[in-house]
Amino acid sequence: MDHRTAVELRGSDSAGADARVRELAEADFLGQLLERLGRMRELGDEGGDIKLDWVDGVEQALAHPEWLRALATEAQDILAAGIRHVIWSGMGGSVQTVYCLKRMGFLDLPALTIHPLDSTDPASINRILTEIAATEGIDVPAAAGQPERLRGAVRRVLESTMITGVSMGMTSEEPITHLQWFDGLLKDYGIAQPEQHLQVMTLPGSYLDQFARERHARMVPIQLDGESHTPGRMSAPATRVFLRPVALALAAGAAQGGGNVGGQLQDLLRRCQGRYGVSHTESAEERRARTIGDPFIRLGAYMADEAIRRGRNKLVLVLPPEWRGLGPWVEQLVEESLGKGGKGWLVFYDQDLPALRDREDCAFLALCPDGGAEPQAGELAALRQAGRPVLTLQVPLDADADLPARLPALAGLFASWKLAVAAFGYLNDIVVVGQPGVEGYKAYARELRDGPGAITFGGEGNAVRVNAEAVVAGHPDRWQAIAGILAGFGAAQPGPAAQVAAVIKLAQQEGWLRYLDFTYNGEVDSAMLAVLNAARARIGAGALHMPAKVRTGPSDYHSTEQSETDGPAELVSIRMVALQHEAPLVGAYSDRFLLAQARGTWQAMRDAGRWVLMVTTPDSATAAARLGELFDAVAAWLAPPTP
Repeated sequence: MDHRTAVELRGSDSAGADARVRELAEADFLGQLLERLGRMRELGDEGGDIKLDWVDGVEQALAHPEWLRALATEAQDILAAGIRHVIWSGMGGSVQTVYCLKRMGFLDLPALTIHPLDSTDPASINRILTEIAATEGIDVPAAAGQPERLRGAVRRVLESTMITGVSMGMTSEEPITHLQWFDGLLKDYGIAQPEQHLQVMTLPGSYLDQFARERHARMVPIQLDGESHTPGRMSAPATRVFLRPVALALAAGAAQGGGNVGGQLQDLLRRCQGRYGVSHTESAEERRARTIGDPFIRLGAYMADEAIRRGRNKLVLVLPPEWRGLGPWVEQLVEESLGKGGKGWLVFYDQDLPALRDREDCAFLALCPDGGAEPQAGELAALRQAGRPVLTLQVPLDADADLPARLPALAGLFASWKLAVAAFGYLNDIVVVGQPGVEGYKAYARELRDGPGAITFGGEGNAVRVNAEAVVAGHPDRWQAIAGILAGFGAAQPGPAAQVAAVIKLAQQEGWLRYLDFTYNGEVDSAMLAVLNAARARIGAGALHMPAKVRTGPSDYHSTEQSETDGPAELVSIRMVALQHEAPLVGAYSDRFLLAQARGTWQAMRDAGRWVLMVTTPDSATAAARLGELFDAVAAWLAPPTP
């Protein structure tokens, strides 16, 4: 590894971590990964499919420059066809990389914009359609009441837009709903050469593959070699999930006016491999030395030791603003891979650091790019003073590269973080591929979506309702405990807020509550995001002094639901959904699947014995205001008494 680009992990010194790194080195952990042998072969096995192609995917791509030239040609052909906007439809690992690239500013260019789509709320497709139109100088909402004007506006949008449906799981169906909607528009508006506007990347035999073949849709493999042995969350940087959007951005002029895109991709992966380093060319002794010195293997060993010896199973990421987009990617990689059988480690970001100063179950990791100062340096210093473990990840950039400075560093992080996950899995005997904990929710969602009648949640009406049945399922004595807490609140007629607060209070009293999540099913606009962030701040940090997640359904059901369903049993999950949603501006798209998914995840969490509350509001238009009032009241019920 070039010392100028070597990532350095500081603050992880401990005898326990040293011992676990030596254990990995002596077992030839990297050799097991590279050769698909031993325990790592067993832990990388999903139903007989050894999903470890991520280990040497970059090295394989560099050995085949013709693959990268083909990628460049694909991107250039798309742009040459007049495409200026790409809707990237996928779930979990099929789209999280694209979100990260977009949040970090790589995918919004004058000649090209890429729009991730991972929701089944009609409001999400309305937002994307409106965003695309706005870049073309078209005001779609203003044209909504004028059919002819709207038709002309939508036609102009469609002529310059392509949808790419991506699935790296066998049973993901959300991209199918997006493709059906978009394909219907192409037909309704008579778009010439519709095949240039729709493409699919998926696994052979998947639901999406069957859908595409029935319609003779254009298809391209996800792996560059045409194989399919990479989990979605591990698809960056060696598959088209990373390389296609990057190639499109480079072809559109993200670097130096286009240029030799194939050569730029090769340069990017060469720099990535220089940071990652794991290679078939190394001897057993070189692999041993790399294992001992690799910062990400050490991070996995450190977290394994901390989780086992101290119960410190939470890593709080502290990221500079320009790197914040990396947080959800790391969270998904870790929690979907490791949250199994009550084990795993948890990842948080955007947390109130002073509120966590006394948490014995948290470690903190600050990312410091290019030798810069620590983000939130004062808060980190206070954490160290309080005796909390604070690690720093020093990440050099490529200032002399002909690529965006942060892009090779990001690619290197994508490659290397997986070593931390694999190391933790090895040391805790966790299968790091597959997501068995979410298959139950998917089955429930399909059954509800395709079944007769309305999808109900209990207590529907023109008000906010709370369904706590999952909390007391099989434990009727909990009703009495909740009633006692409500009586202690002194509420004459306990409403929804008091019910939520009472459940949280009971979990506290039982001594196992370690974090919360606030999950809204549907499009999260700025108003809803403000409500959820305020709930995390006032209830999680303010009242309880514990970490809390803000999540979106259904997207996060493909990212962190595996851990919430089958990982450490330490949370109360508050799931929210509106019973009615806005209609699509154009085309046919129903909210029935969204409602089925919300209900299905609640049922699957109930089956797993997890504490989950289902909160419903009458409609999405008033949801933010109603939920804001609810959580303000919950925070008041849980606030510590004034001395």
